[in-house]
Amino acid sequence: MKETSAVTNRSVLLDCALQLFAQRGYDAVGVREIVEQVRLTKPTLYYYFSSKQGLLTALLEERFDPFLIQLTEITQYQGDLPQSLRQVILLYFNYAQQQPLFFQWLTSIEVAPLQSEAYQTALPFLQRQRTSLENLFLAATSNHGNLKGRHHWHALGLLSYIHAVVRRSVETNSELSEQIVGQVVQQFSYGIYS
Repeated sequence: MKETSAVTNRSVLLDCALQLFAQRGYDAVGVREIVEQVRLTKPTLYYYFSSKQGLLTALLEERFDPFLIQLTEITQYQGDLPQSLRQVILLYFNYAQQQPLFFQWLTSIEVAPLQSEAYQTALPFLQRQRTSLENLFLAATSNHGNLKGRHHWHALGLLSYIHAVVRRSVETNSELSEQIVGQVVQQFSYGIYS
């Protein structure tokens, strides 16, 4: 029974922190506010996470790391760039629909001040994301010579485009459909092949 309570306390702290971080930003939320919201104590939070930054790291490990593992797998270039792009975009769209609050918050961390604790803590995870996308475009240069030397920019462009489409979908309360995936692949492909 005690173990269930421990798992529950940890999960409740993570969920509450995510909610508050997404609403107001990491820097604007204090440990006291998190523990008061869930009616626990600071020592309880420190027991599980050691610090607010530890809480942030746990959120990234539990909510983003599984996605990054999938991303690394599907960005292994198989000789068909449009199909690879489709798989990547679908992965992001599905993740944004399954983890909408986390996805929204994560995109805000990506544009946080470079020296901020949130950005510095998330940086290794964000670098893994970029590396996976860059590796896809780098590998595709074997079939698409015009991509050579531009893999960094294509990775950044694709990620930015995906984020913009997801954000627009949230703003308009519209579905990220298969048709939209096709449109994103087509539009993005037009830009990289020209």
